[in-house]
Amino acid sequence: MSAVAPGLDELTGLRSSKPTWYAEYRHSADSLTRALGSLDHIAQVLSATGRGAGALCQAVVDATAEHLAAAWVVLVLAEDALPLASPRLVARGPAGAPVRTLDDLPGGVRRSVAAALAHPRVEPGRDDDGAVVVPLVIDGEQAGALVAWVGPSPAVTAGDLSILRIVANQSAVALLSDSLLAGSEALRQHTEELYAEAEQRARDLADRHRELAAAERRLDDAARREAVDLERHRIARELHDSVAQHVLSAGMAIEWCRPEVEHHGEVHQRLGHAKALTREAVERLRAAIHTLSSDHLDEASSRLPELLGRLPEQHRVPGLTVAVRVEGRPAPVPAQAEEALVKIAAECLFNVTRHAGASRCTVRLAYRVDGVRLSVSDDGTGDPELLRRSLRAGAREGAHRGLGNMASRAQEVGAVLRFTRARMGGVRVEVRLPADPAGPGIPRRAAPPGQQDG
Repeated sequence: MSAVAPGLDELTGLRSSKPTWYAEYRHSADSLTRALGSLDHIAQVLSATGRGAGALCQAVVDATAEHLAAAWVVLVLAEDALPLASPRLVARGPAGAPVRTLDDLPGGVRRSVAAALAHPRVEPGRDDDGAVVVPLVIDGEQAGALVAWVGPSPAVTAGDLSILRIVANQSAVALLSDSLLAGSEALRQHTEELYAEAEQRARDLADRHRELAAAERRLDDAARREAVDLERHRIARELHDSVAQHVLSAGMAIEWCRPEVEHHGEVHQRLGHAKALTREAVERLRAAIHTLSSDHLDEASSRLPELLGRLPEQHRVPGLTVAVRVEGRPAPVPAQAEEALVKIAAECLFNVTRHAGASRCTVRLAYRVDGVRLSVSDDGTGDPELLRRSLRAGAREGAHRGLGNMASRAQEVGAVLRFTRARMGGVRVEVRLPADPAGPGIPRRAAPPGQQDG
């Protein structure tokens, strides 16, 4: 607290050795001195405004105690007033001792405080126990009280009550500001929580939208697969009921004609070759019909070793031994890629039986981490460089359809086709189907044509 304000005689320099002759002057001088002290107390309170509601309320309590020489001073808010304001209670006892709760007050002071809160008033005054009660008024209603226990003897002037009203109103304004600030902070936090919740819901809605879009794509894919399945089954029926029957009939006609021309060796031999071609055509038709009739063509399966194992029976030629080997742990391969690999292997065996003059042929299927590798090797007389040139020439001239079909099938499933020299001495045809990160055996996009001819 600041030093005691100087008296009027110090400020004016007047002295008198006969105070009884100047009674009115002495009374005025005392009043002015008291007014100066009151202004000093108001200044102390106002200087604490910038330090927050707690500091200002404590300054009000201290100034009231000094101004009235009160033993006990209490500033308290009603329970239902300004629920967010703080502090709710500021009090001091004799010699400035702090008071934490109402229970620490003497009985008489506690009764005065309870009565001040129970019986609201607008104007400051004294109660029956001699306590000075100044209401804390906000918007015309009492929100709390400033209670000073001065006892019945000291006189409290109207000026004193005016001073107390000023400092009490200052504390009421500070507490109201604190309540509004706390409400604003609570509102800000609630707004941030709502904003975070809105963001989370937006993310959830985006996830649901992606899931719905994925479900819609799956439904569209299923509808397309169903349409493709229906068309495949129709084509399979047509092949079985027409083309296959015609080829079988042609083979039976050839078989009937062969005994009639046994005396003509060249014709008999050509008819035998034609019968073998019809038999192979029937086998290929049956394989195509089986593939077209199989369900779930677009789904991944692990039937590739089984399908490759059937090829030696379909391409059985006297003097040629065909072995099928599987390495690694079989993994599902998409049906489109599976069909392409089987067709390429069948075309390779056909070329071996017709052109290579080989005695041994090995079909090797290897499952690896980076994908699937299929190779067909023989010990014949073929030249891989000649095959590469034929493939390039066929692409320009429309010839060598077998090699062109192998290259296009590999490109459609994202595989790489290579022609190299086999360790057995003949040609080695290799197909590398890379694994996609989305799952084993799922092909990537088609490889550039420049990588297919080895």
